[in-house]
Amino acid sequence: MDSIAKAHVFGGQVKVVAFKTTDLVNEAISLHSLSPLAAEALGKVLTMGAYMSNELKGEKEKLSVHISDKGLLGSIIVAADAGGLVRGYVEHPDASLPPLGNGKQNLFEGIGSDGFITVIKDLGLKEPYVGKTELVRGNLEEDFAWYFTRSEGAPTALALSVQIGEDGKCESAGGVLVQPMPNCPDHILVIVEDIVSNFANIGDVLKVKEPSDILKDYFGHFEIEYFPESHPEYRCKCSREQMSNAVIALGRGDSVNLLMERGEIEVVCHFCGKKYVFNKQDVIDIWRRYDHKL
Repeated sequence: MDSIAKAHVFGGQVKVVAFKTTDLVNEAISLHSLSPLAAEALGKVLTMGAYMSNELKGEKEKLSVHISDKGLLGSIIVAADAGGLVRGYVEHPDASLPPLGNGKQNLFEGIGSDGFITVIKDLGLKEPYVGKTELVRGNLEEDFAWYFTRSEGAPTALALSVQIGEDGKCESAGGVLVQPMPNCPDHILVIVEDIVSNFANIGDVLKVKEPSDILKDYFGHFEIEYFPESHPEYRCKCSREQMSNAVIALGRGDSVNLLMERGEIEVVCHFCGKKYVFNKQDVIDIWRRYDHKL
């Protein structure tokens, strides 16, 4: 089962989070028929979306993560609700490149480093929070660490991995995130840096250890405070009512033209692939409700 384990160590001087998202990534692979390259890229963004949404405080808070670049994979979009409930898609799910080996794909070529990470958080305030940083390496691990450091003012060490097997399935996914609190003493930073060096192959570690075991084995001998474990999920929130907005987005003229041409309008959810079909009467009702709201 996927899980997120969180703790404060060194008397609250450092936040440590370990997360496992293997099942979540395999659900995305199944829904979108992802190539190994697309699976690793989307899997890493889904993993970070799960972590960030798990940090949200209010039940109705939500966020989205957008990786925009001109690379082979195109844009990557992840949406998430509080508690680690995520869904996402990649613009070109069948994009492929020769792998680098050891279960790793060539994300530098697939994503590139000429784009941005944009995070939009709806915290129930008048305006959403928007954070945006440039991609620095295209491997997403360093890119997200840079995002947290630059955009959210939280210096971050991040080990992130999605390993795809020869059968196209995810063998392990997840990572470890470490964030020193403001004014953390230098001697603690040195200790933390030494511990983080153990996570260079975090994908292999996650094959044999659960996130809670990682916290206990690597940080448990320091002063540590554990937080309740949570379980992220791939969960799409699409509905027929929501997808009817796509008919409105087409415009009255184009929706009528489609009906005349095909006899129905089919809308497909980007996040889960579910198809919604609207016939003539459905479209009439949709526009009637829309006009009534005006």
